[in-house]
Amino acid sequence: MRILVLTWEYPPYVVGGMGKHVAGLVPELGGIPSRYGPVMVDVVTTRYAGGLEVEPINPYVTVHRVDVAPFDPMDLYNQVITANDALVARARQLAEQTPYDLIHVHDWLPGVASIILKHDFKTPLVATIHATERGRHQGHLDNNTSRQIDTLEWKLCYESWHLIVCSQYMTNELYWYFSAPRGKISVIPNGIAATQLHTCPSEQLDGLRAAYAPNGERLLFYVGRITYEKGLHILLRAMPHILRDHATTRLLVAGKNSRHYLPLATELGVSRSVRFLDYISDAQRDCLYQVVDAAIFPSLYEPFGIVALEAMAQNCNVIASDVGGLGEVVEHLVNGLTVYPNDPESIAWAVRTLFANPAAAEQRRITALHQVEERYNWAVIARQTVTLFERVVEERRQTPW
Repeated sequence: MRILVLTWEYPPYVVGGMGKHVAGLVPELGGIPSRYGPVMVDVVTTRYAGGLEVEPINPYVTVHRVDVAPFDPMDLYNQVITANDALVARARQLAEQTPYDLIHVHDWLPGVASIILKHDFKTPLVATIHATERGRHQGHLDNNTSRQIDTLEWKLCYESWHLIVCSQYMTNELYWYFSAPRGKISVIPNGIAATQLHTCPSEQLDGLRAAYAPNGERLLFYVGRITYEKGLHILLRAMPHILRDHATTRLLVAGKNSRHYLPLATELGVSRSVRFLDYISDAQRDCLYQVVDAAIFPSLYEPFGIVALEAMAQNCNVIASDVGGLGEVVEHLVNGLTVYPNDPESIAWAVRTLFANPAAAEQRRITALHQVEERYNWAVIARQTVTLFERVVEERRQTPW
């Protein structure tokens, strides 16, 4: 079974959860036995961060990168649509060698290319929708770019033979926003490659504790993109409440341009208790997970929340908003603590609960680690995906076009 994957992000170009998803899933898909033979995958993607033009990942998976215009956030939509021409051209070249059984596209960015190629090849299109523009903006479309993206997302859902989402929450979004039939949508979760996470030597962990908690301070940790929907401002507003109960608590904030929130921390009178780390590497992130008392994810919108799984895999306590897919991954009082979204006092309550009962927190960490290993590993997720692909390919073979 030959699969064409279209994605805007693939290592070394990874911006967020979508890039991590594709990087984890695609290598695992290659070689899985199916009723139509072992899965062979061609990935066509952009070359924003360099990388080889043609790169074999394993005997079954090859990545093909195309050069596109430099990124211009002021003209995002038109730039993306223009770049789709290059994706189409490369995919047509590849299809001349052997036809594809199925096209798998990730989100709207390569959506135009995927729709063109679907009709070119008369090949079924499966789309994984990682998030929606309307969801990111709390149901509002405030400008023309957002409206254009929303329209393309609707068209991609309409044109797809089947849709994959990472949570039941996203199933509901596609149903309500785009009238996508529920029977056309399958939930297959995101995952993580626990073996690729970093284990830090004890001396490095001791060094981090000495740097950030020299006097035994409690450490809280936020890591993620510095955007409104990630809710960092809510966590900062929780800090005065947290410090009233635990005055020596410190919050570490990691994310590119996180220092933009320093004025808010100063206004709230908590700047001495907050360290803005800005960008950190994955290795630094993983080491901090192993040092801090809890990672907090105060999102206002989160289709899934891979960051929570990464923290759980490092045996880190997790506090997360009960919102979207994040609220499906983090089960309250089972594998973590959930809080009301957009509620600083709820976050403060969770921190008090965590600190008050270390034994219960340890049990939640054990449960979380077990669930990550059993439910959210890419080998399991890849097999679920191939089962869906087989079904779609069989339906196509029985359908005139």
